[in-house]
Amino acid sequence: MKNSSTVMALALFTAVAVMAAESPPPATPAPSVFSPAPAGPPPVQAPSLAAALGDDWKKLPDWRGVWFLEGPLVFGGAENTMVPPDAKSQPRVIRGVEFEQGVPAGTYTMRIPYKAEYQKQYEATVARAKAAGRAEDPVENCWLPHGMPRLAGAGPGAVEFHLTPGRTWIIWDAMNQTRRIATDGSKHPEDEEWPRVMGHSIGHWEGQTLVVDTVWMKPGILDRTGAPYSDQLHLTERYTRTAADTLTLEMVLEDPVMFTAPWKVTRRYKRSTTPQDVRGTYCEVGDTQAIKVKP
Repeated sequence: MKNSSTVMALALFTAVAVMAAESPPPATPAPSVFSPAPAGPPPVQAPSLAAALGDDWKKLPDWRGVWFLEGPLVFGGAENTMVPPDAKSQPRVIRGVEFEQGVPAGTYTMRIPYKAEYQKQYEATVARAKAAGRAEDPVENCWLPHGMPRLAGAGPGAVEFHLTPGRTWIIWDAMNQTRRIATDGSKHPEDEEWPRVMGHSIGHWEGQTLVVDTVWMKPGILDRTGAPYSDQLHLTERYTRTAADTLTLEMVLEDPVMFTAPWKVTRRYKRSTTPQDVRGTYCEVGDTQAIKVKP
C-alpha cells in the first residue's frame, strides 16, 4: 500500500511538471495610464518663478486688469455690422425678469468673403431671424459654449489675460471659458482627438505683440447673426497694447471651404476703469441668467 501511494504521488508530480513546462509564460501586463512614474530624482524646484525664469519675465508686456470687447458683439465690429432700421428682437423673460436681446434679430455681418452657396445660406439665416424676431443661436440657452473663434471677435463680458514666458491664458467670465496658448515652440497636433471647441492655439512674441495661430476648431457660427464657418478655418491673431487702456486685436480668417479669400478684421479691447469682481459666470442647459457688468 505504501509503495502504491508513492507511485501515485510521483505520477501526479510528473504530470504537474509536464503541464507547467508546456504552458506559455504569463503575458506581460500592459502598462497602465495610472502607473507611477519611473523612479528618479524629482524635478529641481527653484525658490521662485522669477528665479526659475529669469529675465524672460521682463520681456512680457503688462496686460493686467479686466478687459471688455469694444463695440457690438458681432464678429466684424461696428464697421462691418448692418442693423436694419426695422430689426428688433422679442424680449426674453427669465425668472420673471424681462431682458432685451443684445444683437437685434436681422443684424447682418458685412464683407465676409463667402462663396456664393454659403452667402445664400447666411442670408437665409438672417432673414429667418428677422422674421421670427429671434436669432437661431445655440449659445443662447447654454446648449453650447461660445468657443473659438467666436470668443475672440464676439465674446461677451469680462476678459483677463495671464501671461507667462511659455504660455498665455485668456479667460472669459462667460462660462469661465479659457484659452491656453503655448508660446514655448510647441506645434499643432495631428491626431484624431481634434477638432475641439477652443481649437488648438500656438503663439510667439514679436516684441510686444502676441501672434497666435489657431486651427482645429469645431464648425459653428461667428456670432449671433448666424455667420457660419467650417472646421477648416484657420485663424491668425495679433494682440498689441496700443494705448494704456486699449488692446488691439488684428485677425485674419481663412476658410478654404466657405471663403473665397482671407477675411481681415480688427477689434479692440478696453480695460475697465472700475474694479471688477470676475468670478466666472455659469448657467445650466435650458436656462439663461443675464449678467450685468459695467465697464
